[in-house]
Amino acid sequence: MRAYRSPLKLFVFGMVGIMLIAAAADIMFGHWVSTTPDSNDGVLTTRGRAQQRGDLLWGGAMVVTGVLLFGGSVTELIRRKPTVVVSDDGIRIGGASDDGLIEWGSIEAITSGTMTDPYDGSIREQLIVVSKAGGGFVADLSGVTGESDTLYIDAHDWSTSVTDVALAAQGAHDHFMRVVAARDYEPPTIVWETTVDQPEPVDSPDAPDGDSGGRVE
Repeated sequence: MRAYRSPLKLFVFGMVGIMLIAAAADIMFGHWVSTTPDSNDGVLTTRGRAQQRGDLLWGGAMVVTGVLLFGGSVTELIRRKPTVVVSDDGIRIGGASDDGLIEWGSIEAITSGTMTDPYDGSIREQLIVVSKAGGGFVADLSGVTGESDTLYIDAHDWSTSVTDVALAAQGAHDHFMRVVAARDYEPPTIVWETTVDQPEPVDSPDAPDGDSGGRVE
C-alpha cells in the first residue's frame, strides 16, 4: 500500500503561494490595494521612505514564501512521490529509498491516532510506530517526530485514510511475524518407550539346592 499527499490540498497550497506573490507585488510596486507611502508632491517624506523599506522587506518575505509554496506544490503534483509505502520488508518513509526503511523485525506494534500540533494547536492524524525493546529508528525523517521508542508520522494531508494504512501495516507485520515463527519452529523430539513383560523364572527340578554345595561322604 502507498499513501500520497492529497492533490486537493497541494492545489490549495499552490493557490496560496500565487496569492502571496500577487500581494507582494502590490505591496512593493503597484499599491493597488495597499496604502502608498507618504509623499509630498511625489517626493517621499522621511516617514514615506521608512514605509517603503518596510514594504520591500515584507514583500520580499512574501515572495519567498509564495514561491516555496507554489513550487513545492507543483513538484509534488508532478512527481507524485509516496509519503509512506507498506511493503513486505517494512515501512518506507518518504518513498522507495532504503534510507527511510523501518524493518518489520524492529517493530513491536503499529496503530493510528491524533496529536496536538505544538505550533498552532491543531489536531493532526498520526501513524504511530512502536519499536521493540532496545530497538532504534532512522533519525531525521521528513514529517516524523520521535518520542522515546515511538515514531509519529504526520498523516494530516494524506489522500488515504491513516486508519487504512495502519490496518494494512498491521496485516503485513503479523504476516512477517508468522513467517519468522514458522521458520524458527523446531518440532519436539519424540521418544518411544516400550515395555516387554518377562515371565518369572521357574526353578528346575534337576537343579541342586542352594545348601548342597558341601561335600557328601
